[in-house]
Amino acid sequence: MATITKRSFLKTSLCAGIGAGVGMYWGAANAQKAASLTMTSWGSPAEIAAFNAQIERYKARNPNVAIKLEVVPSGQYYQQLDTRFAGKQAPDIFRAQYQRIGRYGQSGAAIDLSQYLDAGFGQDFLPSVWRASTIKGKPHALPHHTDTFALFYNAEIFEACGIEAPKSLDKSWTWQEFIGAAKLAKEKAGLNYAFAMNWQNSNAYRWLMYLYQHGGQLLDNELKGPQINTKEAAETVAWTQSWFKDGLVPPNTSLKSSEPVQNLFATGKIAMLLHGDWQIPFIQEQARFKWGVIYLPRDVAMAADLGGNALAVSRDSKSPDVAADFVKFMVAEEAMREFVTKAQFLPVRKSLKEKGLVYDIRNEEMKVFLEQSATVPEHLVSTIVLPTWDRFNAKLADELELAFTSGQSPTATVANIEKHVRSTLLV
Repeated sequence: MATITKRSFLKTSLCAGIGAGVGMYWGAANAQKAASLTMTSWGSPAEIAAFNAQIERYKARNPNVAIKLEVVPSGQYYQQLDTRFAGKQAPDIFRAQYQRIGRYGQSGAAIDLSQYLDAGFGQDFLPSVWRASTIKGKPHALPHHTDTFALFYNAEIFEACGIEAPKSLDKSWTWQEFIGAAKLAKEKAGLNYAFAMNWQNSNAYRWLMYLYQHGGQLLDNELKGPQINTKEAAETVAWTQSWFKDGLVPPNTSLKSSEPVQNLFATGKIAMLLHGDWQIPFIQEQARFKWGVIYLPRDVAMAADLGGNALAVSRDSKSPDVAADFVKFMVAEEAMREFVTKAQFLPVRKSLKEKGLVYDIRNEEMKVFLEQSATVPEHLVSTIVLPTWDRFNAKLADELELAFTSGQSPTATVANIEKHVRSTLLV
């Protein structure tokens, strides 16, 4: 029998500490007390199945804890969540986009989780999403996953029309080449429309990736003033407005629409779809044609969208310590790996990105999204995680909707957005 010396004990403890630092979940003693938790989320069938699988794993380790997952349609999610907060009946745990954490944290609806976390807990998370989950340096949510956009394409239409898909990020289409391919597909394949973009249901921020591709930005470098009323911004509005003017996208797929654009692609009504990695399970199941994923179009630069969600504990929770323990379990390396590979998301732990992942379906297509995620501009991240972002986002949606569906001029559009941004920053 080996003798345990002081030196060997310290060495063993140090190794255990290193393991904990890269996302190991050991469980907390207070999670063993009896508690009944509710968690609310939206999601595709694959996401909900992945959530339920992790809930069952946690309950097996913590048999005194009951967790009920409440699923809300994405278009109604935040309205219902805010109503529940107003009535002091919010769920113990809630899912929120990184763009929303600032508002919930600043208002106190999402509690500060610092007391439940060990020192250095955030070191293994990607800096952008950890920053998005904190308010004044205090974590008010824990990053769960990220996602981004790429371009789904109907390979059979491309082959019939003689359209060659770009094979690498550095060979991605320019704006001009993308529009040329869209017009060719529409004409030769006899389609009513060529493509669609997912920016519905209050997701106007996704338009910003095109603004950054064209050399513009919404706010100045210090995030203290607007920088939207520029030639670059007006030209970006004009370019995306042309999608509707030229009949390349269905008129009911603008920002205020609730049209599930993935259905249009899966049924073969459009040749291309600008959407996120989480749609892969749906398209895999529904599409009856050969399809693939390629990179976003680019202009003077390449830029992608920061998507993804964090998990927060609400101020209405009667067992915040247990709720926080469950959230820590969900973002630990093991649970995160299982969730993202089944629901088709991207991990937010550096250790998982370094080790690499094998996805349940369409592993090669997921590699495209992983590559694309590296092109999210840091300034874009800093902009959309501001606590005031919701107010920017609403005005962005209003003005772009007027440009796309009512013919408002690009110069008027950016001028109106600038005015609103300036007044919001002064509040």
